[in-house]
Amino acid sequence: MFELKPAVWIIAGLVLAVLEMLVPGLVIIWFGVAAVVAGILAIFVHNPYIQFGVFIVLSGVMVVFSQRIARKITHKEPEQVGANRMVGVTGIVVQPIAPPELGRVKVNGDEWRAEAKVAIARGATVRVLCVEGTRLIVDICEEGSHE
Repeated sequence: MFELKPAVWIIAGLVLAVLEMLVPGLVIIWFGVAAVVAGILAIFVHNPYIQFGVFIVLSGVMVVFSQRIARKITHKEPEQVGANRMVGVTGIVVQPIAPPELGRVKVNGDEWRAEAKVAIARGATVRVLCVEGTRLIVDICEEGSHE
């Protein structure tokens, strides 16, 4: 088998790195990095089988692990659907809440039956803690924390 000079490996690695900029996808760059490492190795080890072995193993490992990491980083949280999108939203009490009785709150332009642990007067700003069936569980907002 013929021997590749270190400069050939390094130039190939740089060409692959430039190619990654033109065709993004976080794949080609790892072959470029592996080629540069194989080029540095070629300075010290003149066996082409070892050079190609390092190139193949290193590029394969980097592609697999980078794809796993990228998938975790770019994975979007599922968007809340239905009434669950109300959690964390603020609203106004339109009918006082006096536990254990339910009151009514207006959230995002809609009126909902609401329950709270403490009595909340009409006109107070509340934050939705969770949704249980057709009613909202709310808590009064602190002064100055209106959104």
